[in-house]
Amino acid sequence: MKTIFLGDSETALFFELQGVETRVIENEAEFQEELKKIKKQKVYGLIVITEEVAEFAKASVDTLRFSKDLPLIVDVPSIKGEHKGKINLSDYIREAIGVKI
Repeated sequence: MKTIFLGDSETALFFELQGVETRVIENEAEFQEELKKIKKQKVYGLIVITEEVAEFAKASVDTLRFSKDLPLIVDVPSIKGEHKGKINLSDYIREAIGVKI
């Protein structure tokens, strides 16, 4: 199963450098469109999103989180987010999903 990141372009760059497939998402409509594509392809086991995406697409994100089906969804702070300086993004991801990227 593959991992995909959905969020802002700056944080996407971080994930791209780690070899993770990324998509830049700026609003709920874009999120819904990408989510349909992701579910249709059935190759992704994990979706990593920024807290900003989780906030504007809360209903869809909550539905995915409480579903027993794949993909799993995890939100992380963006590079430019409010958690900047408080915790290293890599450490946050490792804590959230238990995998070092």
